[in-house]
Amino acid sequence: MKNLISKINKISLWAAFLIYQLLILVRIAVEMQEAVPVIFVMQLFWFDCVLMFFVIGFKYILKLKNSDLPVLFMGGFLTWLPLLYSVLMDHKWHLNFINPVSFRQVAFDMLTLLAFHEYDWPMFPELVLLLSGSFALGFLLSGKVLRSLCAALFSTYASFFCLGFSWVAVNPNHPSFYHFTSPLPDGITYSLFYIIFFIILTLIAFFREIRAFLTKNIFA
Repeated sequence: MKNLISKINKISLWAAFLIYQLLILVRIAVEMQEAVPVIFVMQLFWFDCVLMFFVIGFKYILKLKNSDLPVLFMGGFLTWLPLLYSVLMDHKWHLNFINPVSFRQVAFDMLTLLAFHEYDWPMFPELVLLLSGSFALGFLLSGKVLRSLCAALFSTYASFFCLGFSWVAVNPNHPSFYHFTSPLPDGITYSLFYIIFFIILTLIAFFREIRAFLTKNIFA
């Protein structure tokens, strides 16, 4: 397994990110029943935000270098699991936000990884593999059990909490914790939100590299 990880990590970080993008683009295309560009963009950056939570967890908790991260980007394959699982179980499903009805319901859904959710239960295998797989990968890369567990828990549950639930919505008919008005159409508003959120997460994930670059080239 370590030899396989070592071979994958020979791929540059940019190339690994492009592979992840390709995996997600194909996954979204398969899921969408009709081509809506703005929804396509929204879902793409939603998945990119999920990836950045794992990058942050692995870089800051496990103290890994960028050269150790390309294998993490191969997690894009896991995003296919809910689609395959729903087909096998003959359940019509597509990516959807969970309405946070109450704190108790949010806590239950997170602790059970949606295993008992009325609609989103096809997400269960993916979430289980994200949690267990990120722990195993973290341990193989770092050799540290406790830090690997913390990185897996943070990455999985932080992304789940921030991105899995419908905390805010533009459409008043869409179940959500909070509704607001926007001068832009719903899809464009959500797309801009996830693009901005992705930029923020990326800045956090690669803060040291960005600071070093600015210090050397701009403020030197």
